[in-house]
Amino acid sequence: TIQATLRKLKKQLLNRYISPVERTVIGEINAVFGNLSILILILAITYKAFKKDKTRMKTLMYVTLFLNVFIYLINIYNMFYSTTFTVHSLDIFKNPSEGVAHGLLGESLLQLIVYFRILIFIPFITLLILFLLYKKYTKGFEFKTAISLKRIITTTLSSIILLTLASLTYVIQITNNDFHINAIASTRGVQNYGVYPYYMTELLGINFNYTTKQRLEIETLDELYEEYNYYNKNQDLYTNFIDGKEYSNELLLKDSILNENDLLNLNKEDSLTGIFKDKNLVLVHLESLNYFLFEIPEVRERFVFLNKLFEESVVFENYYTSVGMGVSSDAEVSVLTGLYPNGYSTFYRDYQEGHLVMDTLPSLFNNNDYKTKAYHGDHPRFYNRDVAYEELIKFSEDYYSIEEFAKRDGFSSTSEYIRWRMQGYSYNGLEINSSWPSEFEMFDVVEEDKIEFNSKYMVYPMFLTMHTPFLFNPYSNQEYEIENYQQLNSITKRYLEYAKYIDELIESSLFNPKTNESRIDSNSVYVFYSDHGSGIKNGDLNLLFDREISILEERKMLQQSVAFIYAPSEEIDPITNINKGLLTGTQKLTRGHVDLYRTIGELFGLFEDDSFYFGVHGLSNEPTFVIDNRIQDLVIDNIDNIGEPLFISLRNLNKQFPNIEINNQVYVINKIKQFKKLSDLLLIDDSVYSDFKKAINLRK
Repeated sequence: TIQATLRKLKKQLLNRYISPVERTVIGEINAVFGNLSILILILAITYKAFKKDKTRMKTLMYVTLFLNVFIYLINIYNMFYSTTFTVHSLDIFKNPSEGVAHGLLGESLLQLIVYFRILIFIPFITLLILFLLYKKYTKGFEFKTAISLKRIITTTLSSIILLTLASLTYVIQITNNDFHINAIASTRGVQNYGVYPYYMTELLGINFNYTTKQRLEIETLDELYEEYNYYNKNQDLYTNFIDGKEYSNELLLKDSILNENDLLNLNKEDSLTGIFKDKNLVLVHLESLNYFLFEIPEVRERFVFLNKLFEESVVFENYYTSVGMGVSSDAEVSVLTGLYPNGYSTFYRDYQEGHLVMDTLPSLFNNNDYKTKAYHGDHPRFYNRDVAYEELIKFSEDYYSIEEFAKRDGFSSTSEYIRWRMQGYSYNGLEINSSWPSEFEMFDVVEEDKIEFNSKYMVYPMFLTMHTPFLFNPYSNQEYEIENYQQLNSITKRYLEYAKYIDELIESSLFNPKTNESRIDSNSVYVFYSDHGSGIKNGDLNLLFDREISILEERKMLQQSVAFIYAPSEEIDPITNINKGLLTGTQKLTRGHVDLYRTIGELFGLFEDDSFYFGVHGLSNEPTFVIDNRIQDLVIDNIDNIGEPLFISLRNLNKQFPNIEINNQVYVINKIKQFKKLSDLLLIDDSVYSDFKKAINLRK
């Protein structure tokens, strides 16, 4: 019965939330034997340890309950992270739980019924019924079933032999796989090794990591240079492996996607590199904002201010997230460093093991005499930000967190401050009930700091209040006249109803909500991006768009987020009262966080000769790709001129959307696989980053 439930765990029908690796007959059989070996061992130990049948039954019943709860928790983890749990993921529990955990318990328990997770407990329920029947019919009697030592030894040896064979088969499988990376290891292990043996080896500290210099056949500095420089785009001329065309680290206006705009005052042949040199940067990190919200007319019309702002901005219509287990912090890492996270752990903690040193946007701005500062409404130790911002990212000013907000409002402790917040408070007449400070207040603080800086600045305010499960909206019960709206899950309704609040928060970054006075500075550039999507994987997109949406298309839509660049001029539009944009246009090609790093760096003229980056310029016509590092979904630009981005699972290359044959697909995907392995090595081995910079300088 337990084995049957384990098979259900791995079925896509009951696991819409998980992204499996490609299934093989050998892998499925091996997982059955792997799980069976552990279950037989448990059975043998139980019968040897206890003599009475009643005690044996109780022990097996409690063990089964423990295993069922364990599998249920894995499923809940799948719901939020779309991949299988790994011991590395325990890192997320180091984060404070206030705010984020609020309401998640209810959502998790709801899964027992609405998503049939109660089926996981069938083994325990079955054993419980058998135990109760046993007690009823054996009342007053005590049975002892004799099991010979020979049979116990035979059973134990059988279990060990099965486990050994399963282990050898699994090691051979991953050794022969051309894309075995740690982000996939847990899912591959559960599918091809078995739930129980995989987690047993994890607890024993056995590491199946194959992302090493030796595995990638990198032995010398020259070999390291050749491997990484193939993907390095900080070069006068390089070839893009997607379309085979040549591009440069200097983007000319004629090669960009910008609309013709006299406000920019550039000739058609002029370079866009350094056009914002010495201007200020306001880089705004938005929380959980999916692009599909703007594709639903009834929702888009509630983004009143944003729709106006888009007209004066460069809008990225195919911007995709690349986060891993660090989620929001991973988005920060990619935007601030231009690197992909590994997908299975939190880089803001990992870097400390190797004392990794790297270029970041704040450090590059610091080198140009800017003051740089980050603002976030959560605890400073959340994702280890208080340490990482100073040591790794190199913000020049102290991190402004919930502790500073509490002091600003006269509280001596954050716990007291949070209790006050949860009771409700008013901001400019709007009643807010949240465990976090509102972004309205954050932008007030940012404006105060701008005056205090008395210098060029880069400020990095980060949104938080629109966080799953979307409970802290002051504009609640904002229902829509959308067909099928009443059939939506409550969490989806709450997400949609955030539109008005988000729109006003973004407006408050540019206009004081208390006085309506403009905060727009024509000597500043405003860049907005969303860290990731909403994570709503419950089939509600079918209802919202009134059509059947496949699992792959749903994942694509949920990974598509929002980003835009607003560079105001001094000229004000008399109708909207918004400064006209120096750069306007629509980027329809695929872009992601690592591309934003390059875009900002080049527009502000920050990069040095030994700087390297792997993203493309956000304003160029160059094709690229974005990897979702947690589940290894891949978005590739308009490959083979199919007219839209190709969405494909690197876990299972048979899964793609749209499902059409592509001529150049194998070559491109193999190049991306190699890049991902090199990217992981860059973060695992702290010598690689410095060695590559050393190799670049040796060739200058």
